[in-house]
Amino acid sequence: MAFPKFKNKHLAKSLFTAEDFGKYKKWGKGHFPSKMILTYQSYVVDYFKRKYKGKYTKIKLSESQYILKIGDMGILRMGGIGAPHAVTYLEELISGGTKEFLNIGTAGGLVDNGVFLCNKALRDEGTSHHYIADSVYSYPDEILTKKFSKALEKAGIKYDVGSSWTIDAPYRETKREITHYKKKGIVTVEMEASALFAVAKLREVKIAAAFVVSDVLGDEKWDPQFHKFDLKKTLNKVLDVGIGIFKS
Repeated sequence: MAFPKFKNKHLAKSLFTAEDFGKYKKWGKGHFPSKMILTYQSYVVDYFKRKYKGKYTKIKLSESQYILKIGDMGILRMGGIGAPHAVTYLEELISGGTKEFLNIGTAGGLVDNGVFLCNKALRDEGTSHHYIADSVYSYPDEILTKKFSKALEKAGIKYDVGSSWTIDAPYRETKREITHYKKKGIVTVEMEASALFAVAKLREVKIAAAFVVSDVLGDEKWDPQFHKFDLKKTLNKVLDVGIGIFKS
């Protein structure tokens, strides 16, 4: 039986929505900035705080989550991992007025390390299938992705454009799958992009994504690179590019 278990559920109306939750929380349509950077690493937010000390304000999203806001742009560190977590916050941000998103984080590399701008994401997670009809890939906004590409070039950051494999189970990335997806030209693996793209399409907002490889998945060996200095430095550079896009 296809997933989800209830046929064509993506066509049905929800009992309650993020807008309903926003009303409960007393969030108005303009409660959140219209442009938002989503990230996952605490050191990225720490870098933002140091760089813009005294220039940002805080908006409380939950007991442990805060948006850091400058003008009409904000940055939010996702407190958890995976598509359900990311999509929940995406829905709530959209309900509060955010219309453009940049998803910036780390990913596993199927080919090599480096920076990768995502042009499509394989839907090997469950969340996106509750939102849009079944398909192999979901896609970011083309115009915002091109803008991201030009900004990376202007900043002198070497990068490649490629597709990502979004999966729910990081400890079940099998050797056979890795080999198979490499042959299909997929260059990264992560846990959120395909679902974020699907929700953005349904809600008619813009999103683009870029990843810095934190670990390389070879045919026979896993190569963790999480604590290399260049990873943090490069991710902060990509963040600066994203901020530049939204502040321009």
